[in-house]
Amino acid sequence: MPLPDTLQTKLEDSQPTHRTSPRLLLLVCGLSGAGHSSAHHHLGDLGFMAVDNLPLGMVDHFLEHIKTSSDKRHEKISLLLQVGSHEGVEAYTEQIRILKETGGITTILLYLDADRPTILKRYSETRRPHPRFDPVLDQTLSDTLEREMLLMYPLRAAADRVIDTSLLSIHEFRRELTKFVSTISLETKPAIRVNFLSFGFKHGAPRDCDLIIDVRFLQNPYFIEQLRPKSGLDDEVSAFVLQSADAQEFLTKYTDLLSFLIPRYTFEGKAYLNIGVGCTGGKHRSVAIAEALSARINVPNILVSAAHRDVKR
Repeated sequence: MPLPDTLQTKLEDSQPTHRTSPRLLLLVCGLSGAGHSSAHHHLGDLGFMAVDNLPLGMVDHFLEHIKTSSDKRHEKISLLLQVGSHEGVEAYTEQIRILKETGGITTILLYLDADRPTILKRYSETRRPHPRFDPVLDQTLSDTLEREMLLMYPLRAAADRVIDTSLLSIHEFRRELTKFVSTISLETKPAIRVNFLSFGFKHGAPRDCDLIIDVRFLQNPYFIEQLRPKSGLDDEVSAFVLQSADAQEFLTKYTDLLSFLIPRYTFEGKAYLNIGVGCTGGKHRSVAIAEALSARINVPNILVSAAHRDVKR
C-alpha cells in the first residue's frame, strides 16, 4: 500500500500561522490483547488527546488539521494505529520514518507486547473474538497469534519502547506507562486531581466522595446573628471557624494524613480524589474548612480545587 501522496509535502510545508505542530506524537501499536484499550484510556488521563484506530489514509489529514489548531489538547497526541495487513505494516513503518526525519514534532513509537499464554488466557477470560482470527487460515487461536506476531514484527523492531504486559496487573501497567510518558513528555500533566467538596449533612451526604470529613465538632457560626447570613467564603466567617485551637489542630493533622495518602493513591493509579467536608447545613464550617485544606495541601504534581454544594441553600 503506497503512502498518501500528500504526506511528505504536507509535513514539509511552511509553519502554520496559528501555532506550531503538536510537540509530541505518541504512536501506539502491538499485539491484540496486549493492553491497547487500557493504554488508550490511561493516556487520555495523562493529558494526551487519545485517538483510537485512525486509518492510515487519515493520518496526514489529521496532522494537517492539528497544525492549525489553537486547542492546547493538541500539543500531546497519542494515536492507536490500525494495522490490517503486511502492506499496512510496511506503510506505517515508512510513515513513521518520515515523521521522525521531518522534524518539528517528537514522534515516539510504543509497542505493547505479551507472550502467547498470557494473550490466550486473556481472550479465554473475556470470551471476546480475536480481531485477526480467520477460520480459513487458523485452526486455533494460537495459529492467529503466530500470524499476528509475524505480521507485527517490523513495527516491534522499529519501536522506541516495547512494554511487555505479560506479568503486569492493570495498576502496574498504568504505572509503567506513566513512568515512560514522564521521560518523553515535554509537559507532564498533574498525576491526580484532589477536590474538596463542602456539603450539609441535613441535605444528604454526597455519593461520589472517596473520603468524608465531619466538621460538626467545631463551633457553629450559624448561632452568631451577624454571621448567620454569610458563608464560609466570607472573611468574617472563615476567621471565626479557623481561629479555634481545635480547628488548627484538625487542619494540621488532616493535612499530614493527606500528605501521606495522596502519593499512595497516585501510585495505585487513582486520577481523582474527591473529599467531602460536611457540617450541618453546608454553608459555614464545611466551606471554611474545605477552603483552608485546599490552600494547605502541598504535594508535588497535583491539582487542588474546592467546590461547595450547599453554600447557597
